[in-house]
Amino acid sequence: MDIRKVACVGAGLIGQGWAALFSSNGFEVILQDVTETILENSVRGVRSNLMFLEANNLLKQGEADAALKRIKVSTLIGEAVGRADYVQESVPDDYGFKKQVFREIDAAAPDYALLASSSSGLLMTEIQKVVTRPQRCVLVHPVLPVYLIPLVEIVGGEQTSRETVIATYDFMKRLGKIPVLLKREVAGYIVNRLQAALLREAIDLVDKGVASAEDVDKAFCMGIGLRDPIVGPFLRIHLAGDGVERFIENYSQSYRYRWETMETWTSIPPSAAKKIVRGVKEMGIVRSRTLEEIKNWRDGMLVKLLKVIREG
Repeated sequence: MDIRKVACVGAGLIGQGWAALFSSNGFEVILQDVTETILENSVRGVRSNLMFLEANNLLKQGEADAALKRIKVSTLIGEAVGRADYVQESVPDDYGFKKQVFREIDAAAPDYALLASSSSGLLMTEIQKVVTRPQRCVLVHPVLPVYLIPLVEIVGGEQTSRETVIATYDFMKRLGKIPVLLKREVAGYIVNRLQAALLREAIDLVDKGVASAEDVDKAFCMGIGLRDPIVGPFLRIHLAGDGVERFIENYSQSYRYRWETMETWTSIPPSAAKKIVRGVKEMGIVRSRTLEEIKNWRDGMLVKLLKVIREG
């Protein structure tokens, strides 16, 4: 499919990240949200993202301004998607909200346009129930920051056509993304299910007084976090056990002891909420830097890490 014009519906952090990615890859973009004020702030965010890419040599000199000129804005969904070849929706994760937005997008977008959702956990089977051409609807879940992290998760609903999935996969590859295809739908997909399991255990360790929030973060970042960018959970057990079969044979009992003592709650306990809020606010980096400064530090470190991974 020949994709040239892209619409970003929803101009929050995710929409801004998509807009920066699309425009920096040469595509005309219309960024949509409900008010001019939101859009003004969003364009500033997109510009900041593009300038960051240029400052870190991920764009050539002058390409940030050129990319920004390829972005138009609109407060009307119909106007934004009316000539789009590809639509990326990034509104809050609420079925009622997304269904209403998809209904409007479906009515206004050309018949050939691909309609993608940035949802972080909802199912396309449910969202596409409200559209007249459900075969062209697909989930494309990015990882923040969208303009830096290469991974995207792609999963269709029950009525999504294979052609839509393949065309979306190919488009993401053109953007320099690394797409993974889910074989079937599951809430939270791969990334957020893994994150949810890790977060619950991190919260429980703080809640039970095992360690501070800062030390839990240190244990992750200076331990498994150093290894995780290059070795996933399955390759890790293959290496740790001198072969995956031997790992299962030798460590299954040890892991059973751990799993038996782990919590299974599905909502954060009030006592834990208070402790993690206090724990995060007590972190040295949180006390000494603003949210914007932490974000810039994170993105700078990500650039260095990505360069190392790509060179390897």
